[in-house]
Amino acid sequence: MSVPPPLLALAAGRRVRPRKPTAPRPKELALHMAVADLLRRFASPDWLSSHYPSGEHRDVRTAAKLNAMGVQRGWPDLILFDPSGRLHALELKRQGETLTDEQSNFQTWCIARGVPHSVSRSVDEALTVLGAWEALRVKIGGGQ
Repeated sequence: MSVPPPLLALAAGRRVRPRKPTAPRPKELALHMAVADLLRRFASPDWLSSHYPSGEHRDVRTAAKLNAMGVQRGWPDLILFDPSGRLHALELKRQGETLTDEQSNFQTWCIARGVPHSVSRSVDEALTVLGAWEALRVKIGGGQ
């Protein structure tokens, strides 16, 4: 038996139990900024990293211009290069979110070619990945 929406139940004269509010999930932007700050402060000096800004909402003209310039869907949020020049891809996702088809295809491409690719949904997960890649000059709490 399904429960009617609260307003319909009230209109029918039934008592409505208050719903428990759900805690909001942190925005993906907060995760991006925290990981970028970690890299700025603690990345090994012989590593390079940059955010790949392709996922934000843009107006139609800007999106068309970026598309014409070669921006493609599915690329990771952070691209890192180790001292040997090897690419490492770090995708940041909000807790509970999944990869898009394009992101999943990029991940599969990386894995098939031995390119390190990881998805992190928290700062601790990102710390664990960056530590495993030896991208940080210091060991920071979290997963290490």
